Amino acid sequence: METVFAELAADLAPVYRRRDLRANGVLYLRGLLMPGVAGNCWSIAEAVGPGRTA
Repeated sequence: METVFAELAADLAPVYRRRDLRANGVLYLRGLLMPGVAGNCWSIAEAVGPGRTA
């Protein structure tokens, strides 16, 4: 599963030119795809926020 997610993140790389924005976009996408996480920004941030390993 991680391999598929890494490929998806690589496909999105051209959309984000800055590395920090790309990292945030990938974290957001990871949060959206996590099972059991409500689709609001607060719960996504708690699930994949800085310092957490998903």
